[in-house]
Amino acid sequence: MDFRQLKQFVVLATELNYRRAAERLNMTQPPLSIAIKRLEAEIGAPLFERDRLGVRLTTAGGAFLGEARRLLDGAESALEAARDAAHGRVGTLRVCSVPSAALRLLPQILPEFTKLFPHIRLRLTSGSTVSILGELQRGELDAAFLVPPASQVPGIQMIALNRQRLILAVPGVHPAAGRLAVALSELGDETLVTLAHSDSPGFAGEIMAACRQAGFHPKVMQESSHALISLPLIAAGLGVAIVPEALRQIAIDNVAYVNVVDTSGAPLTYPMALAVHANGMNPAVRWFSDTVRKVLAPHAGAREA
Repeated sequence: MDFRQLKQFVVLATELNYRRAAERLNMTQPPLSIAIKRLEAEIGAPLFERDRLGVRLTTAGGAFLGEARRLLDGAESALEAARDAAHGRVGTLRVCSVPSAALRLLPQILPEFTKLFPHIRLRLTSGSTVSILGELQRGELDAAFLVPPASQVPGIQMIALNRQRLILAVPGVHPAAGRLAVALSELGDETLVTLAHSDSPGFAGEIMAACRQAGFHPKVMQESSHALISLPLIAAGLGVAIVPEALRQIAIDNVAYVNVVDTSGAPLTYPMALAVHANGMNPAVRWFSDTVRKVLAPHAGAREA
């Protein structure tokens, strides 16, 4: 007995007419009749009664019909599951992000992605850009949101996203705490708390370049591994920090957030990218990348190292 025989039986049991059943099965009546007789012989009981009035299911045929439909449905579900897995519509997707992206970008993307692909299990982690790139290269991650470094990374594809805004974090007693915005050029005498270049060279480089363009070299007395860790240093009065705007959502005692603008009066920004392994094997990455482009960067381009 095979699934082809089961399908032939179910179609005939539905139509109760050999001609119509054969047409639905794209075959002629004689081969269908032979197939049903072979099935009956294998089962050891007649499945249909045939007389001048037509075709009817026997008691055995009626009992067999429900199980045959269940088996066919199960086989179809198995085929769909295999196809979904092959095309990345089921399985696990390992996604990592820098903290600012976890606060701002993931909440925009995940509702749409989980709606479109409810059977893909997400495993989310957070880290610094340098650690994330290492995990991607080792195949320990499938996709990541990070601040791209200035130089290309072998084997990693970067999908450029919209640039993200920067703001200034200052102690609550700082003179700028009550202002709507400050110019970057006003910070020449301030002590900056910055991200360590070893953890996020792209972000640290953007801040240094912006300061030089504003006419000063920043005085850096404190470094942190990521922007969230900068905030306790600010609260302790150890300096000010230029941080992602997403951190405005983090309320911490004795820290105030102020807009910061460049020499032209425009908001400061920094780059953000979705990074994937250029030769990754997880097909779900394609669906995730497509969703990110749709939600965040409909006109974004990609570059591959």
